[in-house]
Amino acid sequence: MTLKFKDFCKVMEEVDSTSKKNEKVTIFASFLRKLSESQLPLVCYYATGQPFSKTSENKIQFGWSSFMNVIYQLTSRTPDDLSGFYGIKADFGSLIEYALLERTPQPKSLDSYFGQRETKELTIEGVNKHLVKIASLKGKGSQKAKQSQLSQSLRNASPLEAKYIARIITSDTRTGFRGGLLLDAIAEAFNRSNKDVRYAYMVLSDIGEVAQVAKDHSVDLHLLKPRIFHPLRSMLASKAESIDEVLDNYKRLVCEPKIDGFRAQLHVGKNRSKLYSRNLEDVTHAFPEIIDSISSDLRKQLTPSILDGEVVALVDGKPVFFQDLSTRIQRKRDIDISVKSIPCYYYIFDILLHQGKSLLNTQLMKRKEILYSSIPDRKNIIKMEHKILGNKVDIQNQLQEAILNGSEGLMLKDPVSEYQAGKRGKGWLKLKVTLPTLDLVIVGAEWGHGRRTGWLSNYHLAARDNNEFCVIGKTFKGLKDEEFIQLTERLQELELSQEPYGISVQPEIVVEVEFDNIQESSKYSSGMALRFARIKRIRIDKEIEDVDNIETVRQLYQEQLKRQKRADKA
Repeated sequence: MTLKFKDFCKVMEEVDSTSKKNEKVTIFASFLRKLSESQLPLVCYYATGQPFSKTSENKIQFGWSSFMNVIYQLTSRTPDDLSGFYGIKADFGSLIEYALLERTPQPKSLDSYFGQRETKELTIEGVNKHLVKIASLKGKGSQKAKQSQLSQSLRNASPLEAKYIARIITSDTRTGFRGGLLLDAIAEAFNRSNKDVRYAYMVLSDIGEVAQVAKDHSVDLHLLKPRIFHPLRSMLASKAESIDEVLDNYKRLVCEPKIDGFRAQLHVGKNRSKLYSRNLEDVTHAFPEIIDSISSDLRKQLTPSILDGEVVALVDGKPVFFQDLSTRIQRKRDIDISVKSIPCYYYIFDILLHQGKSLLNTQLMKRKEILYSSIPDRKNIIKMEHKILGNKVDIQNQLQEAILNGSEGLMLKDPVSEYQAGKRGKGWLKLKVTLPTLDLVIVGAEWGHGRRTGWLSNYHLAARDNNEFCVIGKTFKGLKDEEFIQLTERLQELELSQEPYGISVQPEIVVEVEFDNIQESSKYSSGMALRFARIKRIRIDKEIEDVDNIETVRQLYQEQLKRQKRADKA
């Protein structure tokens, strides 16, 4: 039985209409119970603003400006009209709904070609086919072909349906219904424990598949284990303020250098191996020298295994800038040239699956023992050095040594910690000499002056505030000329509206930002501003969900005030 897309949209509107989390969960749980096994994944992806599974090779790659070109063709709306509406709502989905309330009548010849809109109700399966088709269009002329395909979809969509098609394509549902609440809804819908559902998500990393296995009560969720070539979300580290703070909670710690590289998961199978990025993307093609280091005897010894580590580019024994490493990830051709100029190495620090046995619930030091006894160092695969320390002076010396060797700082890990995929807890801590950086998103950009004329070079940086974004600073510092040029092209593709200062853009590009301190400011609605902000790197490996929230900024500000008060007393 097919599922009408409008029924999905109505449920999402119900979810959006309440601010109570429990009500959101109950509404969606009731809807999930009615769905077939094949419909569950699509509904779960769409509810969280995903067109496809995160591990899918399908990528929409369709900017807001291209979307707006379709809207201008289908309606009589003007750019001024729509930019004014967006300035009030700041919601792209609602903008599309508003625009399609005033359609441009189509000639009869087009009606006969596309069919009468009223007789072609959209289904959830039909929307999926359209999205797959859009994602499949690549190469020269693909943007026009994508626009044509989207136009066909929207001709058969009501304004409400168009609103959610826009939200799915742009990965922003605006309902406050993110992964955690959806997991709760899955647990309630299929009478599973929240703990088991969350464990299933930790292992499977696919919200759609979690819904399917939760519906099937023949599956014991807590017995699920990692699978080869199905990447897990990475365990994350919290920020440590000082060594003293850490030693208040732990007597002994596993200390490793915090290398400024590219987090990656290496899956070793019988006949092949694959590398996956932190956001579960297959990046095997970008690092052939690492894959080639896995010999047949090593595969035989490990198969199947999943390793966690960091890809690092080294020149003359020193790590190169992350921006230089990122070019390897983005390059699709002539990889061999990069291999010679920027050789990469995989530093392994953890093992999650060994010879088919899950190690997620195994203590860290036991995992380390298995790792060190199973994997010899290869040309481009190296086991991360570590020490077990419990003395402040020793840890401080280790930190200074790591900095001198080009690392950002230290990773401090609880020796008995289990691997919590996708979670950021106190089991792993990161200690840096410098102030913590913030992952922010660019929401606007100004045209440059002088030598930056013609570039969008002054970026408006925002933190997440629930479903909105709060600007907390601007910067034109930290990037190379070629990065300014690349960002200018990309930001123009993401343009939402022309502004007196430049343009406002779809919040999509995540950047890691350094700053000297945080100060009070009446200029921004958040009441705070970053002082001397500078972009450390463009985080192509992070998504909009990874942007730091405004509460993190406030906490850093309060901690800064405490440090200033202590300094005054001293």
